[in-house]
Amino acid sequence: MRRSDPATVDRIRSMLPKGSEFIVVTTPGGAAHAKNLGAATARGDVLVFVDDDVQLVTDWAWEEWLRWDWQFAIASTYWPSPPIDVLMMRVESTMLNTLTCAFGYKMFMSGFAAVRRPAFEAVGGYNENVLFEEHAITLEFYRHRFRGARLPVRVKLLRRWHGWGTQNNTTSRGKVHPPPKPGEIQVFQT
Repeated sequence: MRRSDPATVDRIRSMLPKGSEFIVVTTPGGAAHAKNLGAATARGDVLVFVDDDVQLVTDWAWEEWLRWDWQFAIASTYWPSPPIDVLMMRVESTMLNTLTCAFGYKMFMSGFAAVRRPAFEAVGGYNENVLFEEHAITLEFYRHRFRGARLPVRVKLLRRWHGWGTQNNTTSRGKVHPPPKPGEIQVFQT
């Protein structure tokens, strides 16, 4: 998150499985930098990255899902919420769902992604020097021959994005990556 908004923190916290550790990072430096800081703070064996502009819809079945053979995973579907359900968001969500469902391209997409810690550490975490860090980490997972999967999690998008543009205002590339100041990393239990 760019800033810790209590309503957003409560909303995200309420959609996570009970007993999980929820880490909010507000350190400047872009999404990849924040995700790497969160991963370094986390104590668990499975890291789940959730963006602040989504609503997850799922019945968490971690015990079952962890028995599946995967090292990284994405949500099964992405779809815009009613306030942003416009033609371009439907087109982009449909294209994303088609890539992942029909063609089996397991993109490590923002919104929701899960990864087992050994795989995350093997690729060195998110690359903070690229424009689209989700695609870059996915290519690294495949280069290391890690297996991807789609988990039965539906992502409802709450904010418009432009996936086909060459601009990315959340990127870490070209930004300073400062160490966190007190209060810029918060840890909650669900």
